[in-house]
Amino acid sequence: MGFFETVGRRVEKFKQTAMEAADETAAYRCRSCDARFDADADRCPECGSAEITPTEAGE
Repeated sequence: MGFFETVGRRVEKFKQTAMEAADETAAYRCRSCDARFDADADRCPECGSAEITPTEAGE
């Protein structure tokens, strides 16, 4: 395996781990698509649904 393939795989693994950690600590979630985010919004930034609820981590 080449150097750039190795680095690319490690970067992708780090990115996935960071996204999972952010989801676990998000303050809000969309009940329609289960997107998780920190900003209090009237609509989901992913799907546009108005079904936003606080998560246990955000309470």
